[in-house]
Amino acid sequence: MAVALPATATDLTSTDPAAIGPYRLLKRLGAGGMGVVYAAVDAQGALVAVKLIHAEYSADPEFRARFAREVELLHRVGGACAVPLLAADTGAERPWLTTPLVRGLTLSAYVRENGPLDERLLLGLAAGVAEALVNIHAAGVVHRDLKPANIVLSPEGPRVLDFGVARAADQTAITRTGSVTGSPGWISPAHYQGEAARAADDVFGWGAVMAYAATGRPPFGTGDPAAVAHRVLDGEPDMEEFTGPLADLVRRSLAKRADARPTVLELVRTLASVNSPWDSSGPVRSAEEAAGAMAAVVGHTWQGVRPAPEQEFRVPPPSGRNRKALAVGAVAGALALVAGLGVGGVALAGNWDSLPAAAWFTGEGEEGSAPGQGTGEAEGERPGPGGQEPSESAASSVEPSEEPSEAEEGTEEEPETGGGETVTVSGVVGSGVSASGPRPSGEHVVPFQPAGGTGVYARLDGATVVCAWSFCQDSGVSVSEGSTGTVPSSPSALAVHVSSGNRTVQAEVTYTTDADGTVTITRLVERHSAAGTGTPPW
Repeated sequence: MAVALPATATDLTSTDPAAIGPYRLLKRLGAGGMGVVYAAVDAQGALVAVKLIHAEYSADPEFRARFAREVELLHRVGGACAVPLLAADTGAERPWLTTPLVRGLTLSAYVRENGPLDERLLLGLAAGVAEALVNIHAAGVVHRDLKPANIVLSPEGPRVLDFGVARAADQTAITRTGSVTGSPGWISPAHYQGEAARAADDVFGWGAVMAYAATGRPPFGTGDPAAVAHRVLDGEPDMEEFTGPLADLVRRSLAKRADARPTVLELVRTLASVNSPWDSSGPVRSAEEAAGAMAAVVGHTWQGVRPAPEQEFRVPPPSGRNRKALAVGAVAGALALVAGLGVGGVALAGNWDSLPAAAWFTGEGEEGSAPGQGTGEAEGERPGPGGQEPSESAASSVEPSEEPSEAEEGTEEEPETGGGETVTVSGVVGSGVSASGPRPSGEHVVPFQPAGGTGVYARLDGATVVCAWSFCQDSGVSVSEGSTGTVPSSPSALAVHVSSGNRTVQAEVTYTTDADGTVTITRLVERHSAAGTGTPPW
């Protein structure tokens, strides 16, 4: 088995566990103030990200109680741009949680490499983060730590990480020390003053992030945290050369008083107007309406974003003992689906076979971030599944691979395509498909399963896409069950739609398979389905 991971991923250390719950660890992706993030695979071989909470928080009963409450709330969060929580165990010796692996650079890394975002991409970022906040707040959660390092620019759209969980750590630290925690320059004046978290704090964070993305500069500067705090409380944000309707919205979002800032739904309405000033579709009143409005903006603006550099690693099959441990962990994970928080764990995806197997996000430190935010340090404990010690082979479980051998290639089933000829089949595309094999390069790549075949990753760039209803609802089309689509669409709109939750789209798909196994979809016509699995609409 070979997997594509970021070139910045590092080997497991001798103190890292071999497995956490039902997940076998492959590499370290990064570390921060709350824990270490690992690339891992589940029992079916799907790639995920696992965050293991630091020992200092694990030993604190108050943190554990807050963490459990946050996890209970997070399972309600939906939408396309908030990275969902797949599973968590709040009762483990070291609590952990699992999310999909998100391809792309963090906003801070992207700006360092490419400079400020252009006007089109900036609008897409603003819309995507606003959509995530609408859904986060609808679930009763406040992010509290919105900053460039917690936003990933994936080829499918912006993705917001770490919502809610940061608050459990922040509140614990405040209780311990009476001091203000968070990332200097990104938190609101009310946060600095020790007030309770509220949605207006995230609007301030949204404004700070957008100012940074537009100018390439933190809006309240860098340096001594006390000096940065003074600028947040009393100074004006640095928005030089950032003008226009979006800049006006950002400036309002950075108002010192919470009641002077727009609400998140007001952000959505204004952004929709900036994207389509001639649109008269009416006001946005709910999270569902906001999701549709912002998906349209992202689909219209989000182009040219490429994933971070990758490297392929060969993953040896688990040893007999580890295979048994993974099987036991998978059963425990399935039980958590039923038992929920009653046994200290909760699985939130609803279908273990459909975990989105995307690629990754980069773990990184950031100037001015909270203590411990950075490359991390070796852990002093080695928790394994069920509190057992991991095997000593953890650090050598993944090795860089050259081209896979013929024997290895033979272990992966590919759809029968006739060796490069064009094939048209009924099939399913979307994050609800369990895809295997390498992920091809391309701006828009989706999991694809032809009827009677196995799931693979397919390149969608340049394809003719025709929508029936799922991702073209704003066209007002009405289509009967099972009918094929008639509304011209785009690879971007389809990729944005099917990247959310476990969404899938049924379609007639025309594709080719290159000699190296790369699957390229050249035409996709959606076949309408009024019911399905995953996040509606299907």
